Amino acid sequence: MSNQIAETPVAEVAAPAPTPVSETVAPETETTDGSKINENASDATDLRSNEKAKILKQVEFYFSDSNLPQDKFMTELVRKAKDGYIPISRIASFKRMRDFKDMALIVEALRESKELLEVSEDGEKVRRKASFVPSKDHFQRSIYAKGFGEETPSLQLELEEYFASLGDVKQVRMRRNAETNVFKGSVFVEYATLDEANKVASTKLEYNGKELLVMTKAAYCEMKAKELGLDPSEIRTRSQNKGFSDSKKRPREEEKPETIDDVKNKVIKLSGLTAGENAGLKEIKDSLKEHFRFGYVHWPRDSNVVEVQIKSEDLDAAKVVADLQSKNFEFNGIKPEITAATEEEAQKFLDEKKAWEANMASRDNSRRGGRGGRGGRGGRGGRGHDRKKIRTRDD
Repeated sequence: MSNQIAETPVAEVAAPAPTPVSETVAPETETTDGSKINENASDATDLRSNEKAKILKQVEFYFSDSNLPQDKFMTELVRKAKDGYIPISRIASFKRMRDFKDMALIVEALRESKELLEVSEDGEKVRRKASFVPSKDHFQRSIYAKGFGEETPSLQLELEEYFASLGDVKQVRMRRNAETNVFKGSVFVEYATLDEANKVASTKLEYNGKELLVMTKAAYCEMKAKELGLDPSEIRTRSQNKGFSDSKKRPREEEKPETIDDVKNKVIKLSGLTAGENAGLKEIKDSLKEHFRFGYVHWPRDSNVVEVQIKSEDLDAAKVVADLQSKNFEFNGIKPEITAATEEEAQKFLDEKKAWEANMASRDNSRRGGRGGRGGRGGRGGRGHDRKKIRTRDD
C-alpha cells in the first residue's frame, strides 16, 4: 500500500510525484576525481564482502589441517563422503554457520577459496582440494592459557581475536568439563609456528585486567602428568584436548539406576522419519549432536518415530523442541514433527533403555565366556554422549 500511494501523483499539487520507495535514489558522494558513488550501495557491498569473508574463514577452518585431527564428526563426514564432497547445506547447519541465511552467498564465498576448498559444479557440495595430511608438530605449536572466567555467548570469538593479535592463530579450543560441558576457564591455542607459540607462552598476558596463567601445551601436560602420577612419556598420547584420566587415584563412581524422575521431561520424539541408505541410527545421532548433548536413542525397526534422551543438564524437552523447531531441523530431507514425550511415554522409553542395557550386558558376558551369538530385541538403540567418564580436575 505504501508503494501505491507514493506512485500516485496528487492532482492539486504542481510538484512532481514523489519517487516510489522501491526506486528511491540513495545519496551520492563526489570523489576526488569528480565521479560519484552511491553510499548505500557501497555500504551494502562492504557488508556482503564482510559476510563472505566470515563464511569462508569458518568453513576453511572446518576443513583445515588444524581442525580435522580434533573434530571426529567432521573427519567422519569427510571420510564417508563420495569423492570427498560434503553437502554445503550440511555445513550451513553447523552452529557457527547458522547466522548466514543466504545459501547463494555461502556458495559464492566458498568458490573464492584460493587453496583449500573447491565447490562442485552444481554449487551444492564442497570438499578439500588436497588430501588431508596430519600435522606432526601441532602439539609443540600449541599453548595453554587459563583465567578467562565464565563463558559468555561471544567469548569464543573474543578469544580468537585476542590470541590472533599475538600471532597467526590456527585454532582456539575452549576446554570443557567432560561431564557437564561447562567451560573450564582455560583454552588450548595452536599457532602457525613454533616460534610464535614459544613467544606467546613466555609473555606476561592479561585479559580483562586479570593476569593469565600461560605456558606451552607440552609444559602443561607434563605438569598434569606429574600431578596425576602418570608417566611423563604418556604426555603426547594423553594430551589431544581430551584431558587426563585420574583412574589411578580415584575409582570409577558407581552408576545409580535411572528412575522416571531422571528421564521425565528429558525425552523428545521425532515423528515422520524413514530409515534407509545413509539415513540410520548413526546418521540421526550425527545430525542431533550439533544441537544438544543426548544419551540413549531409540529407533525401532519399521518405525518412523525416533526417541532421544536429553543429557544436557540445563535443557529439558520443551527447550530442545522449541530450539529444533526454530531451526527448521531436517533429517534426510524430511522435516519431522518434534514433540516432548509424555511421562507415560518416558517410562516406556526408560523400560526399553534398561532392556537394551541388559541385553548388551548379556552379550558381553557371553563373549567373555567364549560363546558367540547375537542378541537383540528387533530394535535399534544405543548411547549417544552419555557413556560414563572418569572426572578430571577443572584446571
